[in-house]
Amino acid sequence: MALLVILTIVFILYLIYNFYLNSKIPNGLKDIHTITLIENIKNAIMDNSSADKFYLSSKEYFDNDGITKFQIRDKWMCLLSDPVIAKDIFLRTDIFPKLLFDEFLPDSVPAHHFGVNIVHSNGDIWKRARHICNLAFKVLPIHLFVDVGFKLMNIMETIDNKPIDVVDLMHRFTLDVLGKTVFDFDFNNLGDPKNIYVTTYKEVQDEVNNFLFQILPLDLIPYFKNRRLGKVKKLQKLFDDFIKNKHKSMAAGNSNGDLLELMIKACDDPNNEAFNDIELRYNLAIFMVAGHDTTANALATIFYLLAVHKNVQQKAREEILSVLGSDLTPSTEQHKALKYLNMIINENLRLYPPVPFLPFRKLAEDLKYKNHVIPAGTGISLFIYAMQRSPKLWENPEEFIPERFENEKNINGSYTWTPFGAGSRMCLGNHFSLIEQRIALCLILRKYEISLPSNSIHRNQLQFQAFGTPKPINLIFKRRTE
Repeated sequence: MALLVILTIVFILYLIYNFYLNSKIPNGLKDIHTITLIENIKNAIMDNSSADKFYLSSKEYFDNDGITKFQIRDKWMCLLSDPVIAKDIFLRTDIFPKLLFDEFLPDSVPAHHFGVNIVHSNGDIWKRARHICNLAFKVLPIHLFVDVGFKLMNIMETIDNKPIDVVDLMHRFTLDVLGKTVFDFDFNNLGDPKNIYVTTYKEVQDEVNNFLFQILPLDLIPYFKNRRLGKVKKLQKLFDDFIKNKHKSMAAGNSNGDLLELMIKACDDPNNEAFNDIELRYNLAIFMVAGHDTTANALATIFYLLAVHKNVQQKAREEILSVLGSDLTPSTEQHKALKYLNMIINENLRLYPPVPFLPFRKLAEDLKYKNHVIPAGTGISLFIYAMQRSPKLWENPEEFIPERFENEKNINGSYTWTPFGAGSRMCLGNHFSLIEQRIALCLILRKYEISLPSNSIHRNQLQFQAFGTPKPINLIFKRRTE
């Protein structure tokens, strides 16, 4: 056993050395600041790979030059935080097509889990996926959001005035919402967070988010590869069962209006080129991440901000009570009338974008950026977290000021606020997420006052795990007596 461990360590060191040695920096990238492979390995091991730490490590370069570079395996990638180039990235999909997993993370967990889907595809394949998914997202089953919201409130009744990890609670809530709206399936994450569906999904997400396995080809080691892909196959079997059962249910004449059903109906339309079941599975996998993790993290950070800024919390509560009256959840018109709540949501998405890095693009031609010429074929990403905190673009960028979004120009047209992306490839689930956030906020704020315990690790600043997920945030929800 000891010999096996030694040989594995030697092999890993060889991989690092080999990839580092053979990854020659292209001429056009030599003058761009570098976040070294060694730095990224250290950050991954020390659990310092969150967006905030990534930004702080190179803040002066993001704020001034708007660009830095780093390695993923043997490839050099550029991170940009300039709204001018952001506009081109969003609008010029011919020059900035998506970089697919098979091109930079071949035979990896993300490649096997997500495959080719609406997010990770180009050209005619993407157009077909977008058309089918657009049809499915036209009518959102809001009644299912509300049903799960009431389950959440039942949980809240049991924890009145006791600290609870709001990150975990929101992940449980949003997974149950997603299960009902996408699959017509109750994951029961609120009731039983250790059931096989939840634990299997979480295991795969932990592997997908493992930064060390993204920057180094450790999946070449059979032990790691077999263990990690075994978890993916287990989850894929559950997805396949969802699809198979949905086909049977629809054949029996049942209808619930969930997104999987609507996607299958769109595929059955002779005017549409259909997905096969494997393509359905890949798209369900990306919907799980886009519709669960991101919204859960957004809700966790917004409850934290409201706990810290009591005046904002009270003003939001007053608006909710005024607009909704005796209604527990907002109607379509009331969603629009919650102007201050929407400002809070937008400011939270600016400070803590749930997707801090735009999925990678691949340059189809050389790109002139300031004094640099980035060569064709280079992978590039927009660092949304850095752009939305740039002191050149935002006044007092580190402060929580919902009122900055009174003017809609801060949202539309400037490309400085892009938590959902922009252009033709803007996030398809942005309305899904915003509706879910408003429903949860309305339900909880009208009944509870939220506070941060004095001994919280987040007392002075919100602390993060990998990428955009906060470390556990214990908050106190005290039932209101008014």
